[in-house]
Amino acid sequence: MFENEALGLLVPLVVLVAASAVALLANLVDRRRPKRRTMNGLEPGIVLFTSQKCPGCDPVRDLLTEVLGPKGFREIKWTEEPQPFQTHKIDRVPTTAAVDSEGLGRVWEGMPSVRLLQKWKSFVYLG
Repeated sequence: MFENEALGLLVPLVVLVAASAVALLANLVDRRRPKRRTMNGLEPGIVLFTSQKCPGCDPVRDLLTEVLGPKGFREIKWTEEPQPFQTHKIDRVPTTAAVDSEGLGRVWEGMPSVRLLQKWKSFVYLG
């Protein structure tokens, strides 16, 4: 009888642990992908959202300059243009977005990888 009671407690516990592991894994995978978002009103290209007191913004700016070139992206600073932050729901800086000609953005919060930026080179607006 004790074995049945122990098994009755063990099965739900194993199911709970497995479900938690799957949820954690899904969250980690989701964090590694850019979020897609409509960003109408922004010109096509790469946009870097920053603020004045952002300790992570300089390294991201340097990386974008290295991978895309000094004119390969546009920077929008909170202190100079707060409206795009509100319009496009930019909650954290640095945030980088690649915006296509239809206004669809691929948004990355934090430090993007070199590989991601190389994929985004086709979004660079040199006009």
